[in-house]
Amino acid sequence: MRFMGDSPSKGSTEHEVVSTFLKVNTQVYFFLGYYFVFDSLLICVCLIGEFTLMRDEAYCQLLKQLTTNTSSKPDSCQRGWRLLYILTAFHRCSEVLKPFLLKSLLQASRSAGEQYQGIAKACEQNLKKTFQYGGRIVSPNSMELKAVMAGRSSKRQLFLFPGGIERHVKIKTCSVALEVIEELCYEMGLHKLEAMEEYAIFLVTNRGQNVRPLNKHEYILDVATEAELVDTNYSFWFRRVVWTQPLKFDNELCVAMHYNQILPDYRKGLLNVLPHGKVSDQQFHQISKLAALQHRAKDIVFIPSIHELSEYIAPPLFKKQPPQQWVTMVTQHMQQVQTLNPHQARAHQFYNTFYDWIPLTVCVILWLDGVFCPQRLLPGSAATAASKAPNPNLNHNQCLILVPSRQRCLEGAVGGKKHR
Repeated sequence: MRFMGDSPSKGSTEHEVVSTFLKVNTQVYFFLGYYFVFDSLLICVCLIGEFTLMRDEAYCQLLKQLTTNTSSKPDSCQRGWRLLYILTAFHRCSEVLKPFLLKSLLQASRSAGEQYQGIAKACEQNLKKTFQYGGRIVSPNSMELKAVMAGRSSKRQLFLFPGGIERHVKIKTCSVALEVIEELCYEMGLHKLEAMEEYAIFLVTNRGQNVRPLNKHEYILDVATEAELVDTNYSFWFRRVVWTQPLKFDNELCVAMHYNQILPDYRKGLLNVLPHGKVSDQQFHQISKLAALQHRAKDIVFIPSIHELSEYIAPPLFKKQPPQQWVTMVTQHMQQVQTLNPHQARAHQFYNTFYDWIPLTVCVILWLDGVFCPQRLLPGSAATAASKAPNPNLNHNQCLILVPSRQRCLEGAVGGKKHR
């Protein structure tokens, strides 16, 4: 086999050989139980991407080469194992061959003194994941292939939390988005399956212009390989997308993550609902308190400037009273929050105030190009907020549409007829 060095490469690169091995690039003819391979880079691997029979044949041929390897090439067997490692990540065998293949890999991984115990175990794990998630679909790029051939089966991948918080996760050949979500949730102190289901990984390209959520069974390296062809500066984001489970305040990373995700929407005025466009005295004090807590969350004890307050308070609200009046009100609250550390300012105080006062905190915000109400079309864009969270200010299964130009909220029932 050319990949194992037992046959001339005929000018083909290592990457080309593996790509052909995984794709449909050869022709096979069967005659009286024997096969002949023409224009092939590897024996009997031509249609493994489409036909289970040929996948089984590829597995059997590889195992034969590994168990009765008489090659004069010192690294022939090692390269064969690494090719098997790649194959198990991409294609499942038939249900008939599965128990025998798993048994063979298990025996190789447990054999005393076996040179390839580690990679045999890795092949077994790859195969099980391929049956669970369907297998990789994008051929490994040259960088991934070089890493595999060098004996490296994982890489550190950066995932960005809201606010630019960085977390690196060890990604293996068969790592899927679900496993990354679980690991990041564990780090935030979330261990229940119900809580983990509320988070997602997003692929971001073109400087944030293109954002798409990953299916939880998508392979991270498949997504990364395709993304590199579009934008070498792609990134992965980690976000909360559903808000039904209660918030936790005992984990600093969890608090920072939610704080940073909510804050931009609050500062844009997407989370505020003002009946008839008016702000009550109580709301003025709540807004001032939130501004003071934002300032303290930055670990600042000095009084915020007017410019800083204009960033902390949504523009439609900031215009409701003179800037100096905001400074006076926020200064009063600064005296109360100075004893808090930044984590406390984000957690207990900020969240409790948010949750008690702002009904849209636990909603998913989506932008709409326009809103059509009975007999009229509202001008301009709007934001819709859908929630199933147990918020005392928001009914279950409720949908709210916020028109920023009017700071007015339209209410409707998801799946029902209620609206106003």
